[in-house]
Amino acid sequence: MKLNKKVKRVGVISGILLVGLIGIGKAFNIPVLSTGVNYVLYPLEKGIYLFTDTIGGICERFQKVDELIAENEALKEEVVELRTKQELADRISDDLERLRSALDMKEVYADYNGIGANVIARDYGNWNKVYRIDVGTNKNVKDKSVVLADGGLVGHVEEPDNTSSKVITLIDSRSYVSVEVSRTGDVGMLRGDIELANDGLCLLEINGEAEIVKNDQIITSYLSDVYPPGILVGKVEEVQVNSNDLVTYAWIRPVVDFDHLKQVLVINSKEEQEE
Repeated sequence: MKLNKKVKRVGVISGILLVGLIGIGKAFNIPVLSTGVNYVLYPLEKGIYLFTDTIGGICERFQKVDELIAENEALKEEVVELRTKQELADRISDDLERLRSALDMKEVYADYNGIGANVIARDYGNWNKVYRIDVGTNKNVKDKSVVLADGGLVGHVEEPDNTSSKVITLIDSRSYVSVEVSRTGDVGMLRGDIELANDGLCLLEINGEAEIVKNDQIITSYLSDVYPPGILVGKVEEVQVNSNDLVTYAWIRPVVDFDHLKQVLVINSKEEQEE
């Protein structure tokens, strides 16, 4: 116990002496004593420097993060603007392509006095696949006038009024078209089918001995009393051979994109033009 008291006294006295010496060294600029002060204050100064340097680095990082966020937002807006411009350019390109296709068809069927028309409505129920166009009897459109688009057959006009007409499409369940396989000349009957229409397809019935394979081109035949011969209809998607070998069924993919139909060309037969 006495030893502990002595140690405490020595420690207190030593501390008082050290503080006194430091004070004297600072007051009279004594190098040795000043150096002692520096040794005492250095860890504190070093800690303050490290703290301020760390805080400064963190603030700088946050500033860079804010700059990156702002730059990212600006890039997002630029991407949206570029996409919008690209979509507009694509739509314009599609419209130009459709107009070019319509002009090409008008040249091909120049003898039929083609009439350009716009699709203004459509009725796509379970049974009917019908469009309405903005020309009628005022433009010499008649019942059974032929309707073309995309370089191929759309269907025919039914019940035209003075300013508009109903168009029965190939995939409508009421549609029947005499067609032939372009490669072989085999003739068959193309008709709309309720189930296939939902996939944009038609059903072809043809002689079981006919040579028909996938990707064969189908065109209107010379036997039709409505459609001029040689109009492109579509391609064979799949061939189904009947078990009795008397009839072959094939699924036909029309060349016309019925889901995006906007402009069409209406033509009358030569007999109708002479009337």
